[in-house]
Amino acid sequence: MNVGLIGLGKMGQALAYRAVQAGHEVFGFDLNADNCAIAAQSGVHLVNSIADFADKDIHVFWLLVPQGAIVDTVIAQLEQIVQPGDIIIDGGNSKFTDSMRRGQELALKDIFFIDCGTSGGVHGRENGFCLMVGGDKKAYDTVEPLLLSVATQGGCAYVGPSGAGHYVKMVHNGIEYGLLQAYAEGFDLIKNGEFKSAHIDLEKIAHLWNHGSVIRSWILELVENIMKEDQDLNDISGNVASTGMGQWTVEHAHKSGISVPVIEESLKVRAWSEKTGGNYGTKVVAMLRNQFGGHAVSPSLRQATAGDPGKKE
Repeated sequence: MNVGLIGLGKMGQALAYRAVQAGHEVFGFDLNADNCAIAAQSGVHLVNSIADFADKDIHVFWLLVPQGAIVDTVIAQLEQIVQPGDIIIDGGNSKFTDSMRRGQELALKDIFFIDCGTSGGVHGRENGFCLMVGGDKKAYDTVEPLLLSVATQGGCAYVGPSGAGHYVKMVHNGIEYGLLQAYAEGFDLIKNGEFKSAHIDLEKIAHLWNHGSVIRSWILELVENIMKEDQDLNDISGNVASTGMGQWTVEHAHKSGISVPVIEESLKVRAWSEKTGGNYGTKVVAMLRNQFGGHAVSPSLRQATAGDPGKKE
């Protein structure tokens, strides 16, 4: 299958790599020259502009760009070249209400729109992704071979009409907030609680819990990786950014009259961390986000000012 991929950042590169390995012809575009160069090494055929896709036999276009106005901008450019029956996939973290709107608007022009919630982070390149897909079922059936080729086994499903894919991904990210916070608080308590002076080995605890305990998980494997490298985390800030999806989860929970106190409190902790620099627990959250998603980690104030005697912590 020929596919036009717009957005060749970390996720776009990983998806392109898996699609090429599966035998698909991938044509890619990105404004960043470095991203393009990396994608080309994976076998992606580069184009110089979105308009240049018109010269190729492409009827499926996959967007991996930041949520918001840029998605509408790219779609508007694609509308100049797509044909009736073509399919546009949004694989970013768009708000589900925007996806519902886009699906309705494009349907009026006989263009199919699929919202594809994507999880797996930087490890998806080798392990495959988890894809939560909404939109027209016939369009989904058309692109299912492409989706399955980049997903991990069992990691792709049609979940409902336009907006459903991004809605499910939104809730997924809300759950992620709560899970990360729970693990972080637990390890903070072990490190700084009753047995602080005993210097309990946190790497050993993470390894132990991942063998037979009811809280074993991939996140706990990542905690073990973190603790193997550095258990003190003195050189990083506890500032944890919020991407917006956690807030959307809470907003729509309230709108639906559903209580989500764990997710809501974890969101408040992130907001607090951005104002104060956080604590040991939020440092663990920051490192976990870096481990699975490649999200940047800020240096601690001490680390950032180490070379400048004129600055104080």
